[in-house]
Amino acid sequence: MNNASPTMQYRRSPWTAAILSLIMPGLGQVYTGALAQGLVWMFLCGIFSVTGLLFLSFPSAYSWTLGCVAELSLVVIWLAAAVDSRRLALRCKPDYELKDYNRWHVYVLLLFLGTGGLLAYALDVRNQLIQPFIIPSAAMYPTILPNDRIIAVKNAYQIADPQRGDIVLFANPDNRRIYFIKRVVALAGDTVEIKSGNLYVNGVELPREPVGPATISSGKTMSTGQVFYENNNGAKYRIFISQEKPAADFGPITVPKHDCFVMADNRNIAFDSRYFGSIAVTSLKGKFEYRYWPITGGGHWGTIR
Repeated sequence: MNNASPTMQYRRSPWTAAILSLIMPGLGQVYTGALAQGLVWMFLCGIFSVTGLLFLSFPSAYSWTLGCVAELSLVVIWLAAAVDSRRLALRCKPDYELKDYNRWHVYVLLLFLGTGGLLAYALDVRNQLIQPFIIPSAAMYPTILPNDRIIAVKNAYQIADPQRGDIVLFANPDNRRIYFIKRVVALAGDTVEIKSGNLYVNGVELPREPVGPATISSGKTMSTGQVFYENNNGAKYRIFISQEKPAADFGPITVPKHDCFVMADNRNIAFDSRYFGSIAVTSLKGKFEYRYWPITGGGHWGTIR
């Protein structure tokens, strides 16, 4: 006598479907038997995730706007997938027959394929395109403040040469495990000199426009001084000159071929090319243009100027 195997029947829970889709868009649809729809939701999630990260990796306000739009769209997709999976679960019959793919190990596999692929891509983006940093010191005050969160565009100097005024990322020449953030003030072939606290490039004193007095606190130290706009061959940026420690005279020196000379915006207290020499352009790890935290008024969030 032949014995037929009984068909396994389970009611589909709307909340379980929604929670699965909140974990990974599309999982809730698979749970309710809509495999094709689930794969479509997973595909949309992957497309908008990758597109957003790609746009955010390029150093322009336009691409960043598109990247933010893509990431916001991803949030909408995530929520819409949860709502859709709950709707599908409510429409399922109470005697829903389990499909071959309604198994816990299939859900885990789909979750691994989806999130694992996105994680691998995100790590690749971090290594190759963009990387966030938290600023621990006041070396780049007043442009960048302690505890600011900023983003380095790591492929910036694969497609262009550094320019005066650029804020760059490079490894500490004395300890390659530590990164430095400084501003390019001179390029290969330029002469650099500091006299009476003023910066000279190619024998010309860089003009400064006073902004006003300022005080910066970093850890247990506090510095009082003046903020200026410095104009370096068309690149205009702010610097801080403290009163406590006047800058020592330096140079003149000529920047070697394929190198650049970097200085901190907090001129009188920072460790820069005056101490460790010029930096090879090939050793630059990225360029800083964007600040993503804190979100405050007055132009602090967004493009670093």
